[in-house]
Amino acid sequence: MPLLDNLLATLTQRDPFPLLVPERVWDNSLTAKIDKLTAAPLIKAGLHLLNDDIHNCHIIAQEHENSDSNYWHAILHRREPDYWNSKYWYRRVDNHQVIHDMQKEEPGWEPFNFVDQCEKFNTAQERQIQLQEMTLLLNYTIKKYAKN
Repeated sequence: MPLLDNLLATLTQRDPFPLLVPERVWDNSLTAKIDKLTAAPLIKAGLHLLNDDIHNCHIIAQEHENSDSNYWHAILHRREPDYWNSKYWYRRVDNHQVIHDMQKEEPGWEPFNFVDQCEKFNTAQERQIQLQEMTLLLNYTIKKYAKN
């Protein structure tokens, strides 16, 4: 899917990294492109969140009830920022593969501690780790939900 690949590259190679708490949608022109994709809804949710579009990600995440949608829900609430609600959704994520992947890449990383870290700090390090987490979750989501 060339459009998906282009969107993924554009959104994951942003410079600078996405803010922890976005002030607005990063690129409004990407919203329509994401919505027009013939991809699974949770793939679109991830793309919207990488585009700092919390509203459109939230609409999709609320329509689904599984560990993957709960994970997107947790990140979007951390980015709002609604830290307590983010932790609520992380508790609903359970034993997700992306949490294990994050712990391999960032030894000692733990989602609840990272929520606290994001609440206290706002440095390039947190933004880089956040992008890493969103990218891992989006790649996982694409692999799981993309039609072959």
